[in-house]
Amino acid sequence: MAWPPGKHIEALIAAASQKLTDVRIMRREVGLSRALIDLEGQWGRYRVIVSEIHRADGSLRYAYYVLDEENRLIYGCDNSPDNAVTRLRYGADWKSRLHEEIPHEHDAAQRVALAASPMSFESLIEWMERVLGKLDT
Repeated sequence: MAWPPGKHIEALIAAASQKLTDVRIMRREVGLSRALIDLEGQWGRYRVIVSEIHRADGSLRYAYYVLDEENRLIYGCDNSPDNAVTRLRYGADWKSRLHEEIPHEHDAAQRVALAASPMSFESLIEWMERVLGKLDT
């Protein structure tokens, strides 16, 4: 089956429009080898930033961030290459794996941790409902 580059992007826009308010598409590009989307929206008092790059080989590079009213990081998760994360996963052998995309999380205290599994926009929404929903009630 041929890779449909726009399918993933359209699905993400639809999901974001259902779960967030004031959704703004900052960048959207669909080509033969990749499709990418950068969007922002509001979830209550939080600003949510979403970035995904879908590649023709089926791989995904993602970054999801939740910021407070003063644009301070509350939570973030991505799989972008990160030296600290590579060191956490591979120890002394980290330099041989510099460009590896490893799922990880960032918190408000600037701590970084390996993620149990890759994240998705749906996983981010579940995290916000579970953690931030409790803060706002």
